[in-house]
Amino acid sequence: MKIVITSSTDSDYNERQVMEIDGKERLSVGPCEPEDAIIGRNLVSCKHVVTYMEEAYKAGRAGETFVIENKEGKDD
Repeated sequence: MKIVITSSTDSDYNERQVMEIDGKERLSVGPCEPEDAIIGRNLVSCKHVVTYMEEAYKAGRAGETFVIENKEGKDD
């Protein structure tokens, strides 16, 4: 299992991060308006975290290596 986390900063200095797992975008985080900061509105929930943990566990049991790569993306 390979996880790539790409960080970028926009012109207002807001950071955004995108997480890919095995080449597929699975999660992105960035600033939002306070009224939008509720569970179920494209935010990370405990269900998402548990899903990612289960996938990592299954990959480990299958003998896959676990690689994490952090990189800087293009600034907006």
